Amino acid sequence: MISNAAIAEKAVDSAKQAQAVAIQMAARSLEAVEKYIELNLQAAKASLADVAETSADLMKVKDVNELAAAVQGVAAPTAAKVQSYGRNVYALNTEIAGEFAKVAEAQIAAANKQFAAAINDMTKNAPAGTEGMVALVKSAFAASNTAFDAISKATAQAKEMVESNVEAAVKAGEAAVGTATKRRAAK
Repeated sequence: MISNAAIAEKAVDSAKQAQAVAIQMAARSLEAVEKYIELNLQAAKASLADVAETSADLMKVKDVNELAAAVQGVAAPTAAKVQSYGRNVYALNTEIAGEFAKVAEAQIAAANKQFAAAINDMTKNAPAGTEGMVALVKSAFAASNTAFDAISKATAQAKEMVESNVEAAVKAGEAAVGTATKRRAAK
């Protein structure tokens, strides 16, 4: 039988581990916020520079044809920059979600290990006649692990599908911008 002191020690160890993980996640969250801020500041600076350049170009326009050419000249680079920004945000989101998922998986693995050890202790110290209950607990634990594995695999497949769809959408957008630019240039 496990003593009260052993239970208290395990509880304190668990609390320490939870605190360390919480601090790690909070630090990573702050790093992510810094990356988002940096990305948005870069985008804002580039946008301001583009607005200044475009404004200067528009001030030089003398007729409608030059205006149409100037507007068209801005459209393709702007679309490309928006797509680039979107890819950067998506990449950052994917990176952060992946890191958080790794921490969560590590915590779940540690909890499973502790729970398996507790089940083994329970099996060793179970009174006679409770074998059926012990087998039921072991079976439920195995089933929950199987379900978690299936969910993890489905999540990985969904992530791959989303990444594939995002990449296809980006390529389609780039192709559309390229086609529109070529048509306009041909006129």
